[in-house]
Amino acid sequence: MENDILQTNTLVVGAGPAGTTCASLLHKAGIDTLLVDVATFPRDKICGGGLTPKAYRLLAELMPDLDYPYHSEHRISLLIEGTKRCSFDMAEELRIVNRKDFDNRLLCRYTDSGGRYLKGCFERFDVQADGTLLVTLRSGQQVSCRHLVGADGANSHVRRQVAGAYDGNVLCLEQYLPKSGEGLVGGLSRRYGRGYYYLFPGTDRDVVGYGAVGSGKSDFLRVMNEMQQANAVIHGAYIPIRTVLSPLPQVMLIGDAGGYANRVTYEGLYYAFATARNAAQAIVEDKPFTDTNADILRRKRKEELLVRLVYSRLGLSLIALCARNVRLTKRLFDHYV
Repeated sequence: MENDILQTNTLVVGAGPAGTTCASLLHKAGIDTLLVDVATFPRDKICGGGLTPKAYRLLAELMPDLDYPYHSEHRISLLIEGTKRCSFDMAEELRIVNRKDFDNRLLCRYTDSGGRYLKGCFERFDVQADGTLLVTLRSGQQVSCRHLVGADGANSHVRRQVAGAYDGNVLCLEQYLPKSGEGLVGGLSRRYGRGYYYLFPGTDRDVVGYGAVGSGKSDFLRVMNEMQQANAVIHGAYIPIRTVLSPLPQVMLIGDAGGYANRVTYEGLYYAFATARNAAQAIVEDKPFTDTNADILRRKRKEELLVRLVYSRLGLSLIALCARNVRLTKRLFDHYV
């Protein structure tokens, strides 16, 4: 019956890469887990889909049997103020996936292994006298759990309950164009502010986008015009760049729900996998998430310092200067990704 209370050790809200990875690791460790998502999979996801070397290496450690299609790209070109400053081959490939297929494969891997999954939308939770949580879904279905993992994206409902209103989202807009064979492109400009232009060559199309703090549709169209890109249907998504920690030890926020996207590049898949791993470790080993996730929090603090430099007038001048030396630029890029 719909009003029967489901029982589980851990409820994971959100079946994107962070939530599904966390649920998979918990299930593998023998922890009773229920994964919930409002979407019907496979579903579209606005994202460039770039898996950096550190992201796909970590994914291979966590899920060595996962098979997924991707476009392999080694070549990258750097544009500054609309002019190509340098091109080079990265030390390791960048893997560009179609998120609709990629996320569905992660979910199917979890369910095929016997993981519990429920289609539903998180509404709220209430802390019980014994410290457990009673979660209510919009359908009225209730779930009793010891741990709640919020992995429900940039507009997280779980985060809203534990931390209130959130002002750390950056709007990124992108469009899909026929494959051009141009290779990976990143562009910086003083006119872009704290953001950048990108072109990701995917498996069947190019993903061309722009994101910056305070940007909107008019900024996107201006940048596309400057880059001489054709106009297509515009898609948008929020990317969080302010980390939020839950004040309740039973509730953990991971991936975009916790604001873990890279402050400089807005890339989020590595942090989705890493925070999912750290949340699973906290639950399995009965440790505070702040302890198992301490290294990621240190990285976030370093990124805060780096982003102020990269997107400053001085930073862009230094990047332009470094771009004159392709070997130095390549070394710095390979180190960061």
